[in-house]
Amino acid sequence: MLLALPFAVSAQEAPVQALLQDHAEIITKNSRKTIGPAIDAIATSALPQAQEVLQAWQAKEMWLRKSDGLFFKAEKLDGKTYQLTDFDTGLDAGTAQKADLKQIKPNSGIRALIGTALVQFQLSDPDPVRRSAALTSLERDRNAASLIPLRASIESEADPDLKARKIRLERLLTMAFGESETARVAAIQSMSGDLGVDVRATLNPIVTSTRTAFAGAVPDGVN
Repeated sequence: MLLALPFAVSAQEAPVQALLQDHAEIITKNSRKTIGPAIDAIATSALPQAQEVLQAWQAKEMWLRKSDGLFFKAEKLDGKTYQLTDFDTGLDAGTAQKADLKQIKPNSGIRALIGTALVQFQLSDPDPVRRSAALTSLERDRNAASLIPLRASIESEADPDLKARKIRLERLLTMAFGESETARVAAIQSMSGDLGVDVRATLNPIVTSTRTAFAGAVPDGVN
């Protein structure tokens, strides 16, 4: 059964908490098979607190207070006492004993899903070091889900080096995961002068060769 917000707190006053309550059952169930809707709801909420919630969740810093079923970011103070932080306001929400708290401990699979959801925020983070780290992560673990947030972050990128990296990675991802054959071919053609190892590695699974013997002239259109 889903937990409800206390009567005195409205969804308008605490939109993140309300969102967490809407998905409390699957969050506490902590299964990679069912967690997707909860992560997606937070990531696509357009709430300014979404990144902080996802980061706390991924870092195992999100806790549920058993007495009222509310979620908080919690930090151990001493012994069994934890300092609580309200997700919506970012303010001190008092303390609680560990016995009255349940830690939300996502497994590696869930943390990976949260990491993918966080990319959209990290690619546009005010700190260029974090943007660079997000790019490095995408370069190492390329996937189709990264294309949309990567493309959305290119136009506003102020750092010329990072912008060049984003454009190049967008081309590589489009080569592999483009939404149409036309888009993939255009991406391949745009990289025609690039002899990078990563370009060849991207092309290898895409390009296939068939050897055919011709008795006479090679027909038009055959490479």
